[in-house]
Amino acid sequence: MDTRLLNAFVVLADTGHFGEASKQLCISQPALTKQIKTLESQLDIVLFERGRHGAKLTQEGQYLLNQAQVVLRESHILEKQARQLVEPQKVSLYAGFGLSSLSFITSLLARFNQIEPNISVNIDDMSSHKMEEKLLIGELDVAFSRLPVMPPLQGIALTQEQLMLAIATQHITVLEADYNPLHYFDSLGLILLAPEKGKKLYQQIHAFLQQHKLAPRLLQQSQDIQTQLALVAAGLGIALVPKSAQLICDKQRVTLLPLSGLYTQWKIGVIWNSNIKNKERDLFIKIITEKIDIK
Repeated sequence: MDTRLLNAFVVLADTGHFGEASKQLCISQPALTKQIKTLESQLDIVLFERGRHGAKLTQEGQYLLNQAQVVLRESHILEKQARQLVEPQKVSLYAGFGLSSLSFITSLLARFNQIEPNISVNIDDMSSHKMEEKLLIGELDVAFSRLPVMPPLQGIALTQEQLMLAIATQHITVLEADYNPLHYFDSLGLILLAPEKGKKLYQQIHAFLQQHKLAPRLLQQSQDIQTQLALVAAGLGIALVPKSAQLICDKQRVTLLPLSGLYTQWKIGVIWNSNIKNKERDLFIKIITEKIDIK
């Protein structure tokens, strides 16, 4: 049965008027009349009583109305499901990122969207510790954070991060290439990121200080790197921060000096929970690691 005829029947029953129904259906009134007569002929039933006041459902028409509505709903569902079989549906992934991936995350996602437009990636800024927590409970599909990670998390390296000494430009006395920036620890106090805000960075800084036998005067702990850099800019002390902090620091007032030796470099990569199966996530990882260059 032609669903157009059923739709005309339902709309006319709803409006009770051929003129109004024809407007809603975007057809002429004679065409609507013809469709209703065709349906009545196919069913061998009179569906409407026609009069000066419009069209009123007969008892038989009233009985068949609900069934016609059900058939139309099922028809719409069938059409939608058929389209889904041939038209890829938009899928969303959820990704965590931090300061160390800020330099490349937006360009990476823009490039990915060009390659695979049917997968959207929603990103949220958080600490590496929080990313790992959310990956383990399935609240994140992927994250961009430091490596290595512990099973069941897995990761692939994308780029490398560098530990830097953040110092107020006014405190710099020597800029020769062979000058050791560690000398600044002798005269300036240290501003640290609170361990609960960056557990792995805190551990790495502690290992770096031990390796170089440094015991700086601890001035205070801040709750984020932005606050650290603001305190450094004010001349209150120095800080150990990732190189990516240059994206958010006041370059006129703060200078970042590179550090060398053990515990000064680490890898940043894409990580995921291998215990959770997700084909869209796997495709995302494959594309960003094989087809996109991280600048």
